[in-house]
Amino acid sequence: NNLPFKMESSMKNNWKLLVQHGLDREIISRYDISVTCTDAGEPPLTSKNNIRVDVSDVNDNAPTFTQVAYTANVMENNVIGDSIFSLTANDPDTRQNARLNFTILNSVVASYVSIDSQNGVIFAQKSFDYEQLKKFQIHVMVLDSGAPPLSSNVTVDVVILDQNDNAPVIVNPLPEHGTTVMETISRFAEPGYLLAKVSATDHDSGQNARLTYHVFHATHHNLFTISEDTGEIWTIRGIETKDASKQRLVIVVNDNGIPSLSATVTIVLFMEGSDTISSATSLSKDH
Repeated sequence: NNLPFKMESSMKNNWKLLVQHGLDREIISRYDISVTCTDAGEPPLTSKNNIRVDVSDVNDNAPTFTQVAYTANVMENNVIGDSIFSLTANDPDTRQNARLNFTILNSVVASYVSIDSQNGVIFAQKSFDYEQLKKFQIHVMVLDSGAPPLSSNVTVDVVILDQNDNAPVIVNPLPEHGTTVMETISRFAEPGYLLAKVSATDHDSGQNARLTYHVFHATHHNLFTISEDTGEIWTIRGIETKDASKQRLVIVVNDNGIPSLSATVTIVLFMEGSDTISSATSLSKDH
């Protein structure tokens, strides 16, 4: 007999049903006990009766979260008021003892997030900017409604994810007129001559900040090339007399985000060399 009960006689023909060891409602909440009474006659006669024992609950279990810690990934530029995460806690007790309330403990994040005290859903109180705030922690307590109440705490690490919301910014060469830069190059420049280097920055991170450089437009497409990775502009071949004395290059810088953002700079090149000298000499002879 594994029942946690026993029968004990208190006086003649009177018996008590006693608990002989502790009960745990969370393991067994109800017992159906069959009691048989038999006399000593010949033949013996018996009578049976059934007793149902319902085990009442006491608040002996603290609520527990489903994990010891959580991480919430939130894309920047989120909508204010959106749900960004949801916490779940369990309490094996019942009724009031299992009614849970969620509270944020660290008031410093009150301007960032709020929590629904009944269901543990966390809402954004602001639109996050990855370039300004990359992560923060929320300390949450869940409290049951028993007497006395029992509680548990958990930490939620909020990680702000970068969105491609910043276009590249060209920092070199600095445009003198809008987005146009003036440069000079000798007509005697040989193939492989380093003309200039375009540099740009991007305030995003990861792939969103990985930049590539391309020649978008050129007066002569076979005269100049640019390193996709470094932005260095080189001559492909020697400059010929038939090449225009004024060359126009439009350089575009793309990031690797989705969608890709870009910036452009226009470089106007003036050829310097023998043609300029010859023109000046000719003008001198004419006078």
